[in-house]
Amino acid sequence: MIRSIPGRLLVAPALSFVLLAAACSDDDDTSADDVADEASDAAEDASDAAEEGVDDAAEAAVRNLASSQGEDEFSANGVDVEGDLTCEAATSDDASNMEVTCTGTGTDGQDLSMEGTTDELPGASVTELEGSFVGTADGSEVFNVDTLGG
Repeated sequence: MIRSIPGRLLVAPALSFVLLAAACSDDDDTSADDVADEASDAAEDASDAAEEGVDDAAEAAVRNLASSQGEDEFSANGVDVEGDLTCEAATSDDASNMEVTCTGTGTDGQDLSMEGTTDELPGASVTELEGSFVGTADGSEVFNVDTLGG
């Protein structure tokens, strides 16, 4: 005697086939345009990272040079610095110049500050930094120069 297979048992494999076909639809395919967009995004990210690395290196060079030469400028104008000047440097959005801000303490307890801007390529000189720099002790101007060091 031959038994008949209930209709419900045939529905399960058919439903599985439909779900499997839907899972393999075109929605999961990566088109050539998608690959090109991803490659372009990756190249842009790499370029941005390289630019950021160059900016970071330039800012570090300016910070170090401004600290050293700023201390010398204060000393040349009768204000000795206790320890080191702490400097920050930030490249402008268009990379045309760099803002420099330094703070420190004089040996007589004065609050020292130096602010300036340079458009000089860091490393062009290891002994000076061209730009515009103003140093103050307790808010009073100590120097106003176009070149730090030299």
